[in-house]
Amino acid sequence: MSRWVFGLLACAGISLLEIEAADAQESAAARNYPARTVTVVCPWSPGGGTDSVSRFWARALEKEFGQPFVVVNRTGGAGAVGHFASAYAKPDGHTIGMITFELSTMHRMRISRLTFEDYECLLQVNADPAAIIVRNDAPWRTLAEWLDDVRARPGELRMSGTATGGAWDLARAGLLQAAELPIDSVVWVPHPGAAPSLLELMGGHLDAVCCSVPEVASQLESRQVRVLAVMAEQRMGGYPDLPTAKEQGTDWIAVGWRGLALPKGTPPEIVNLLADRCVKIAASDEYREFMRKYGFGITIRTTSDFTEFLQEQDEQWKTVVEAAGYDKGLTGNNDPGPHALPWVLVIGMVVVGGWEFARGARRDDETSKRNHSFTKLAVVCIALIAYIVAMTWLGFAVSTFAFVAITTWRLGAKRWSATLAAGVILVIVWLLFVVAFQVQLPRGVLGLPF
Repeated sequence: MSRWVFGLLACAGISLLEIEAADAQESAAARNYPARTVTVVCPWSPGGGTDSVSRFWARALEKEFGQPFVVVNRTGGAGAVGHFASAYAKPDGHTIGMITFELSTMHRMRISRLTFEDYECLLQVNADPAAIIVRNDAPWRTLAEWLDDVRARPGELRMSGTATGGAWDLARAGLLQAAELPIDSVVWVPHPGAAPSLLELMGGHLDAVCCSVPEVASQLESRQVRVLAVMAEQRMGGYPDLPTAKEQGTDWIAVGWRGLALPKGTPPEIVNLLADRCVKIAASDEYREFMRKYGFGITIRTTSDFTEFLQEQDEQWKTVVEAAGYDKGLTGNNDPGPHALPWVLVIGMVVVGGWEFARGARRDDETSKRNHSFTKLAVVCIALIAYIVAMTWLGFAVSTFAFVAITTWRLGAKRWSATLAAGVILVIVWLLFVVAFQVQLPRGVLGLPF
């Protein structure tokens, strides 16, 4: 009995030592952080608002830590490429993502499968409510008047502010839904952003624009445009004269936000260290002056509060995306999402394999030959099942390479030929889909390159 007790105590002691060793290793990593250049991934183009905010935070963190913090713009896929790059980076704190509003909607629209749960949230740094903007000579003076006109003339008024399915399009859709109007009662004309939309508005080609107030600050100051409503909980501090949609009888809030996050699994010590420094920077006069200069609203939420906010956003936009029909894909043609190509390959292999098997059976009645053909087909089917399972864990690249190489070899090719064929096919697919079309292929839980 005493030997059993001694054994249990020894095991417990070893476990405690292992835990202490792991804690000591993580603490050492935090003390030495950062050990090299830190990458701040911006999912949008250089020169835009998110890029400007990303570069401010890179400079500020570099000043705090004394190591280079470099902004890298990973654009494409309606923000999916950049968000994937930061979510699936090595979770050691040396890659920080500037995540944006689109994270709450991309997975709903089948652009990617990423959600806030794929990140360790650091800090929400910004939020700007959407607004309904019209020309100063427009006939509508209030949001209610505009909505009444929409109700009286469904499908006649035209508006824009961003691409189809973008933040401001969804804000507009949610507003109409809250006002109990069909979402298609206003024609949405897709544009690359607020700036070209405003040009169309001023030229009389649009009736309204939905975007943030800072994006129309100069036109508002020169009295070229009028803001009918901002979709905020309360009036904006910098624009106290602009009424909210809520106070005008339409209970709807929509904000575009930005925040900093780390890949899931980053050691808590590094998360806490970065979060503390970010809170310090957010409270600085330098940050307030930067945001005032660019007209961005400041909304600060720390780790747990930011995570809770993103969970609320995820639920809020679910109903809007579904009501707008974007849950079937932005093209309206049931876009199958990132797993489309793998499934096409699977179906193609089944069809080709079945045809070859049937042809071989017709051509030669010898039992041994038929058995041989059946064995080959069985190998392909087993490989297909393994391929689908492996893709979830290894991602498209590794699983596809292994699948093509093994099946080609088992079907009669030499090993070097099968390996070469798999490599060539993989490169062609990557160049075509990831580079040319900017389609995000499945990456698996290991976060491999593509």
